[in-house]
Amino acid sequence: MGKAWRMRRFHSASVREITAPRFDMSGAHGTVSMISELLDERGLAIGRLEVVANFDFIFKHVVDSGWWQSNKAYLVDETGRILVCTVPGRHGMIYDTGDPLEKATFKAMAGEASGTVRGEGHPPSEIAGFFRLAEAPWVLVMIAPGREILSPIIQFRWIYSIFAFGFIVVIVALIRMVTGRLASEIRGVSAAALRLSQGEFGKPLPLRSSDEVGELTRSFNLMTSQLRERLHLKEAMNLAMEVQQNLLPAAPPSVPGLDIAGRSLYCQETGGDYFDYILRAGSARGPRFCVAVGDVVGHGISAALLMTTVRALLRCRLDPPGPIAEAVCDINRLLYKDTAPSGSFVTLFLLEVDPVTRHLEWVRAGHDPAWLYRAAADDVQELGGPGMALGVDDTCSYLSGGRSSLSAGDVLVIGTDGIWETQNAGSEKFGKARVAAILRRHHGQAADAILQAVLGSVAEFRGENLQEDDITLVVVKVAGPQQ
Repeated sequence: MGKAWRMRRFHSASVREITAPRFDMSGAHGTVSMISELLDERGLAIGRLEVVANFDFIFKHVVDSGWWQSNKAYLVDETGRILVCTVPGRHGMIYDTGDPLEKATFKAMAGEASGTVRGEGHPPSEIAGFFRLAEAPWVLVMIAPGREILSPIIQFRWIYSIFAFGFIVVIVALIRMVTGRLASEIRGVSAAALRLSQGEFGKPLPLRSSDEVGELTRSFNLMTSQLRERLHLKEAMNLAMEVQQNLLPAAPPSVPGLDIAGRSLYCQETGGDYFDYILRAGSARGPRFCVAVGDVVGHGISAALLMTTVRALLRCRLDPPGPIAEAVCDINRLLYKDTAPSGSFVTLFLLEVDPVTRHLEWVRAGHDPAWLYRAAADDVQELGGPGMALGVDDTCSYLSGGRSSLSAGDVLVIGTDGIWETQNAGSEKFGKARVAAILRRHHGQAADAILQAVLGSVAEFRGENLQEDDITLVVVKVAGPQQ
């Protein structure tokens, strides 16, 4: 009964804990043992169970594998002691040979459950890999040639390098082709620009693309077309300027007893200012001398065309004899037919001098008054009077004013508002007072010298500013003794 009871206690015993496998190198091949205590129902130890297995039997499938046969492999415990390895006669610790790779591998094993360590060189001569077993406190370490382990990567690197080199060659070829085409097109544009600078327009450049070079070519063609149009317009403007300059008096007429000078300075190629000398039939002792100074509203071609119309009407109407006031009335009526639709108008100051009687008569049609310098009294008088600009009202009538007994040294000055409205850098206007002062200072000089003094003072007053309005000035000086 005691034996049977003990057997029942043994059969009903439970395993408390299985110890970690222990490797024993005694014997031919070494053994692995695991020990556990047996407890009864009351938790009392009633025995001890120990399992001992042949190491080669446990690791037979590992030893028989190809990588175990062809590479250096170790099974080590946590202290680095070699349990079994593929190196014949190798015992002790894994790091005791002084191999840097084995030392580095043991150091890495302390902190990681698995990993790889690269040896020296590129690619490394050897690569070590380790893996901590979950079933036992051992680490499996394998060391293999680096080139063999990395052969897929090396092969991929070579394939990648070949493809990358080929890709770079293709890219370089494409870049050379594109840059060559771009350079060729840019050279074409440059050559066309050089020809254009020499006055050769040629045909428009062909558009071969829609990229930046295409946009450059399109812009160049547009610029060339616009430049051609501007040159044609410039030629037309130069021709108009030449025609208008030919309509102005090239030199004053020779009138006994009168010293005459006049000039127009346009702010553009053509302008609306106008002056003219007209000799009318007078007494048997000589013709009467007329001076006309006009200012057409605006600038440029339109003003120049209206100016030529006024000139033609004035010359035609003053050819027959008669009062100058009636002539201005007729000119206004005829001009109104052309200016009424556009709203343009012309201011005019018409002056008639009889060199024999020294009688002065004038008509003011909306123009600023002229100046008369009386040498005997050293006085500057304005020649004003009522009168509307020409082309505003066809029913307007004009009256004339007069002065008699002009004396030697008296000076008549007729100008346009471009003189006294000239501004300097401080936006100050030149003003009429300066004109009168210049007239007093220079009245003793010839008519042309007085004209140059006024125009020179205006230019000096304006400074670097651009001329913004047309300037016209006529000076008539009474010279010689009265006859």
